[in-house]
Amino acid sequence: MSEDDRGKEIDWDEEVEKGSEYTLLPAGDYDFTVESFERSRYEGSDKVPPCNRALLKIRIDAQEGTTVMNESLLLYDKMQWKLAEFFLSIGAEEKEGRVKMNWQMVPQSTGRATIEVRPDKNDPNKKYNHVKKFLPKPKKQFKAGEF
Repeated sequence: MSEDDRGKEIDWDEEVEKGSEYTLLPAGDYDFTVESFERSRYEGSDKVPPCNRALLKIRIDAQEGTTVMNESLLLYDKMQWKLAEFFLSIGAEEKEGRVKMNWQMVPQSTGRATIEVRPDKNDPNKKYNHVKKFLPKPKKQFKAGEF
């Protein structure tokens, strides 16, 4: 695990941020904005080999409030479907069943996703939002004579 994944040390005399309350959204489909994207490395597990990882901060502004979720995309062959799903949701083009991963378009991109509520692994009383599925961005429909 790199220092960036764990955070950074704080000096004794620094100011600290209070942070905001986490807004738990009900399960459903929501528009999102990618606030940030960071390249990282996944060290591997019993089921997944070491591989590149994209760490995303996804913001959802909903009637209930705003929430920011961390989403991790693993770059390895068995997760190609999720990578394609994400890029199609932010407007990437599909050509012959393939999607080019254009990482320059990711920061501040917008899309839509199905959000679910999951319990915390260590404390089932705590619940968090999680992206269940990225939804494809609808194609723009052009009609003759309309602008």
